[in-house]
Amino acid sequence: MAGTTKVDSWSHANDRWSMRLSHYPNPARAPRIPNAPTALRPRDVEILEQALLCGARKLVAVQVGRSCSTVAIVMQNCFQFMGLSCLPSRIPGLVVAAAHAGYHERSRPRARAGRDVSPQIITIPRPDRALSAWLAPAEHTVISLLIEGLSYAEIAHARHTSVRTVANQVASGFRRLGVSGRAELLCMLARWGFEPPEPPATRPPSLVTSTAKRALSRGLQLLEEASSRPHCLSPSPAT
Repeated sequence: MAGTTKVDSWSHANDRWSMRLSHYPNPARAPRIPNAPTALRPRDVEILEQALLCGARKLVAVQVGRSCSTVAIVMQNCFQFMGLSCLPSRIPGLVVAAAHAGYHERSRPRARAGRDVSPQIITIPRPDRALSAWLAPAEHTVISLLIEGLSYAEIAHARHTSVRTVANQVASGFRRLGVSGRAELLCMLARWGFEPPEPPATRPPSLVTSTAKRALSRGLQLLEEASSRPHCLSPSPAT
């Protein structure tokens, strides 16, 4: 996809993910995308693939010897080249699934050189529907919207709640699933497509360790103490 294919559009329905692709075996015939690079370096494609397969940008940065910000810029350039006008944090889940599918495939059909292939629509059942066995209903809803690319503010607006409530529900769901963020979650869902997990008999707990609870409680206590103190912008007179 990072060489001969452009993403025309993508969508998230209630029961499926879809993406419309156009193949251009001859790069010279591919449409020019504003502000997008004219070609991708093999090293950039390698970084993109590692990021999509791993999901942990910091780990990829260590592996390739680059900073996290550099990895993010490389991913952004690759996405623009592919026709994706989104930030790396909002990449469609189907792109991650395609990267994992390409990694597992040993032989891939190739288009005949010199001829453009008609647009292709890829559709898969929503893998995040299986998360209902792990998550509470509210957690499942907000995480599904997060997977679709919505921000916390957009989710809060759609659900008529606060951003803090959404953040707490997302964090609680991530703890149940054992992931640290959206990218890692998409990688986990992509792996489930090849190795489906056994649904748990009961919903996993969403617990914060006692150490974290104490640190949070102490932080809130300090915040309350600081807010209750009178603010003094100038030194008090000597007595």
